[in-house]
Amino acid sequence: MMVLATRTAVLSPPVFFVWKALMRPDVHPKNQGFAWPVMFDGATLPRIVESSEFDRVIWSSPWPSVPDVLLQFDLTGATRLRWTLLAHAPAPNPHTVAWLRGQVSHLVNIDLRNATGY
Repeated sequence: MMVLATRTAVLSPPVFFVWKALMRPDVHPKNQGFAWPVMFDGATLPRIVESSEFDRVIWSSPWPSVPDVLLQFDLTGATRLRWTLLAHAPAPNPHTVAWLRGQVSHLVNIDLRNATGY
């Protein structure tokens, strides 16, 4: 698989809390009765493709228009979260990659931060 985009964010909650939130995108991490993330129009909740306790979660594509994309989250100490968009060749066009990058940035920097309260 090829890397389409990758970024790192430092989050405030403990690693195990973020990992649990990534493992259950259908449940709000603070058990507030609604799902996170807030999915964009046309997006669906992802399924877990692979995980490794407290350090990696790989989601299926939540975007029906690009079903072959995977979203990998890697967690390290001090709650550094690296997200990586992965795809098989041929890669989506640059406009689609930029759109996906914006979607994931919103997911991590707004939805995840808001859901965890940090």
